[in-house]
Amino acid sequence: SPLEFIHGGTCAKGVGADGKAHLHWPRQDPSIITLVTNPSSTHALLARSPRHSVYLYTALAGFVEAGETFESAVAREVHEEVGVTIDRESVNYIASQAWPFPRSCMIGMNARALEDNAPISIDPDEIVDAQWFEKEVVYKAARDTDRMGAILDPRVVAEKQAKGEWNGNLLVPSKGVLARTLMDHWLEND
Repeated sequence: SPLEFIHGGTCAKGVGADGKAHLHWPRQDPSIITLVTNPSSTHALLARSPRHSVYLYTALAGFVEAGETFESAVAREVHEEVGVTIDRESVNYIASQAWPFPRSCMIGMNARALEDNAPISIDPDEIVDAQWFEKEVVYKAARDTDRMGAILDPRVVAEKQAKGEWNGNLLVPSKGVLARTLMDHWLEND
């Protein structure tokens, strides 16, 4: 029989050969997203993936491997993507966000690097650029992002620059995105 999607599309209900209704719940592949700061919390490590425009930097993310804890995934992903070693004791849960495509839940964490302004060595298959940004710079980028809206189209940004409406070189994800929640938490609490 045809499937009926229920519970907001997260469950498929169908009738089996036995004539009984069966519920099918998709598997979950958890992922982590992490805002890494330096030990003194004056800088955050933000990265740009090949999917993002040249001005949009965000937190580091990746999937949790089978049998791996969230904390271990944070340490592994940060080291694989940017070559920075974190203090494993500093990993802290902040928030989560449903990420239905590809059937996941994203777990938002923060962590501190072992050293101030640790050297960065990016994985070019995952990251185009990564930098340590001062707290004031991230604060200004968040303010600019809020003022301009969720702009992902580089043509819109170029138009705003041409009109003199924005002269910055850094934007961050908009409010409502887990990466931004992590940034706002850092900006407001550390």
